[in-house]
Amino acid sequence: SGRPTLTRRGNPLLHEQRQFLDSLPKDVQENGLFSSQIDAEQRAEVWGDQAEIGEELVNKYAWATPDERATRIIRHFSPIVEIGCGRNGYWSKLLKESGVDVIAYDQSPSGGGQITSKPSSGKRSKAIKSSNFVRKGGPKILAKESIRNSGRSLFLCYPDESFDDEDKQTSLGASCLEYFEGDHIIHVGELYGDTLSLEQAPWGRSSSALFQQRLSSEFHCILKVRLQNYLHVRDTLSVWKRSKRCTMVFEGDDDSSDEELDYRDIPLDELLPVDLAAPCAMHLLHPVDDSANAPKKHKSSSNTDQYTKKKKRKN
Repeated sequence: SGRPTLTRRGNPLLHEQRQFLDSLPKDVQENGLFSSQIDAEQRAEVWGDQAEIGEELVNKYAWATPDERATRIIRHFSPIVEIGCGRNGYWSKLLKESGVDVIAYDQSPSGGGQITSKPSSGKRSKAIKSSNFVRKGGPKILAKESIRNSGRSLFLCYPDESFDDEDKQTSLGASCLEYFEGDHIIHVGELYGDTLSLEQAPWGRSSSALFQQRLSSEFHCILKVRLQNYLHVRDTLSVWKRSKRCTMVFEGDDDSSDEELDYRDIPLDELLPVDLAAPCAMHLLHPVDDSANAPKKHKSSSNTDQYTKKKKRKN
């Protein structure tokens, strides 16, 4: 196709994260960090190692890890505008290098998307030079005529990574929905029901409840794929298409007014499959072939059967 691909040099986050994951003990790789088969001491050691390298990679690159499939999907829905890209603008830079038309904004181009170590830890994340690629701007940029009429899909990667629903903060993701008028939103991070963290359940660590509730009511998901993750994270890339609305009007009688009910008009070829199963239950999705389990009939070699066959041949 002639399009650039993500090389080791072009996507260092993917390879540095993979290098760490491949270095983990086999039992952790095979069973997961939170398995009962992992003892507490080993779990604590791995958690500490991951926290250290994870903070470094987030501050150098991004919260979530792109791969070749992710960039291919995003390219299909280009041109792109990213809001809240962080100081590094890692995803957008990789997209641009692979030939995607993308512009990236952050409200704090010099410090957005960074993890700040606690003073008591005695450690500081490496200072990373701010990217000239990142433009200053937030959700209101989406209302500009040059963006609104550009046909760009909205890309959000961890829009609310530091958001706390109880602190009455403004959700960046929800604010974007106030201004975005386009047809497609691409979200990277954890979504409802995906997270392993009981503290962050059910919405996950990437975007606020308000954003996800509005996203799932005004848009419908047409694609969702897994990304390479840290041990405690379940990030995905999902694509959402704006739903058309069908309004049904029920005429009222003399004592009541008309009643309107709104439904989403989602074409059948835009519906995600409903039948899903974990590997341990996959066999339940398929009909049981009783004939395969039925006892096989064996030919008898008794003298009586042989005599009967000979007698029939004579007749």
